Amino acid sequence: MAKVSLSEHMKEDRLEPVEPEQIGPFVTISRQFGCYGFSLGLLLLDILTEETPENPWKIYHKEILSRLANETEQAEELLERQRRTKPRLILDFFRSFGGERPPSGYEIRNRITSIIRALAAEGHAIILGQGGAAATYDLPNGLSIRLEAPEEWRIKQVAFREGISETEAKIRMKAKEQEREYLRKVYEQRFPHKPAFHLTYDCSVFSLAQIARQVAYAAKLRGCV
Repeated sequence: MAKVSLSEHMKEDRLEPVEPEQIGPFVTISRQFGCYGFSLGLLLLDILTEETPENPWKIYHKEILSRLANETEQAEELLERQRRTKPRLILDFFRSFGGERPPSGYEIRNRITSIIRALAAEGHAIILGQGGAAATYDLPNGLSIRLEAPEEWRIKQVAFREGISETEAKIRMKAKEQEREYLRKVYEQRFPHKPAFHLTYDCSVFSLAQIARQVAYAAKLRGCV
């Protein structure tokens, strides 16, 4: 059998056809920089697992990129940088040296989408970031959550969390938001869907514990648990 190139591997879609009732349940969490998405995921993990102890839930975040790094034998840092970088900024550099180039941002996002869809189909998955809401927008038995908050509130959270000044936190947040804005436009073009999320929360108004309880209740209303 001919060896499959890295590029061909990244373009493959590994979500086997399944019946809608066999998909999920799953929850995706998207957040603005400065909102505590992973902390919400952990709280939600405990609540949902209590609801279905026979089918424990799992949370996926950096594990998705780690899986991709193992598949491609590429460093996680390179893959993450490529995922967020506009085309050709890194590829042309590698082409000048010959050999197999690293996967493009499009190929990385395509493979991450495939991994996310497989995790969602497997079920009892809480998927944080990575374009999870866009990747699963057409799959049944799921719930997509968005966390937002006013800029000043998020600046204070970043400054406290990272032990830096609010000025430094604002600069860091602006840089992150520029990266995420590029990815948001990319995902919106590929997966146009309005509204983009089932539920959107203001983290400056609700505590994470309150949001987790509300999300769990919404998941129950949706028939996800």
